[in-house]
Amino acid sequence: MNSQIEQDLINKYTNFKTTASKIGLEEALVQYKTIGLQDWKLENGMLVIELIELFDDIEEKHRNMTTWKYLLEGFVHLPTRLEIINGLTKHNRIACKEVSIIAYLNEKREIVQRLKTCFWVRYFSEMIYKIIEEYPEYAFIIRFKLTEMQILPDLITRLTVVYCRDTVEFLNGIFYSKSTWFLTQSVNSGQYFVKMKSRIMADIEANVKLNGQINPVAVSLAIRALVGIIAYFGIKLNETEVALCIKLLGKIHSRRLVELLLCLLLLSADQFLKKQNELSKVLIQLLQSEVSEMPLLILVYFQTDAIQQVEDMIRSVLSMHIPIPKLGLFEMQKLFTSLKLSTMI
Repeated sequence: MNSQIEQDLINKYTNFKTTASKIGLEEALVQYKTIGLQDWKLENGMLVIELIELFDDIEEKHRNMTTWKYLLEGFVHLPTRLEIINGLTKHNRIACKEVSIIAYLNEKREIVQRLKTCFWVRYFSEMIYKIIEEYPEYAFIIRFKLTEMQILPDLITRLTVVYCRDTVEFLNGIFYSKSTWFLTQSVNSGQYFVKMKSRIMADIEANVKLNGQINPVAVSLAIRALVGIIAYFGIKLNETEVALCIKLLGKIHSRRLVELLLCLLLLSADQFLKKQNELSKVLIQLLQSEVSEMPLLILVYFQTDAIQQVEDMIRSVLSMHIPIPKLGLFEMQKLFTSLKLSTMI
């Protein structure tokens, strides 16, 4: 960086800080994002580092050690934000660690509050994801921090699918807590929830095929996670997946697993009723068994039109306050009551 460029940057930075002290940091960032965009492109990663070190020197003279926080907030406003972050991650691991928001989020709580409501969300998510692409080992700690602060649920979902790959454990933890904030996902998250569903079903199928033995705890956790993304995010099962669930329901002897699968079929009634013949045989088998009293309770509630009790039972079994499609319950009511008649003949 030659001396003239350095002096120009010092002048711009000094003017920016003066403006920020008068009109506020956020307004100053918006104002300065349109000034000299060619100077802010900084495609060379080392130039980015030189620039930040220059600003650090300026701040240090004023005993101010918050340069990184201001710069990260400023990057969000620039159209070249991803190029800048990419340069940082490739040329300075220590800088990357700072920019990767651990210290930043801890100390800039007011920014976190703005992230929940403003346009920054998508840009900030992109910047963080760019860092993790270069340093995947940061994925877990970044996800932990974002989850703790209950922000950027789309990014959390993406990190879980692409890097963390602990879908069942993570979703069960989310669904056992107050998860309202996590449910505010954008449509872009749909593709990741579909991938989650596919992985969960693959794990269940692998468990079922494992020497004919089923690990009821592992499969129960998987089914609960599956029910959560189906109920909260509208993910659908395909025909093969429905067939696997019906097969599993017919061969298990775990009360907990039976009850979770019954919740699944009640919540996905439109998909399970496409295989009504196979489902009817399994339900008759369950009504005649003593694995769980839930099938009989469902039948009694349906016979007496106590739909609300069915809904309450589903939510109690899952420990989740999920939305339940009533139309599906009405269709299942017809099936269950017809099963009762057939078993009495």
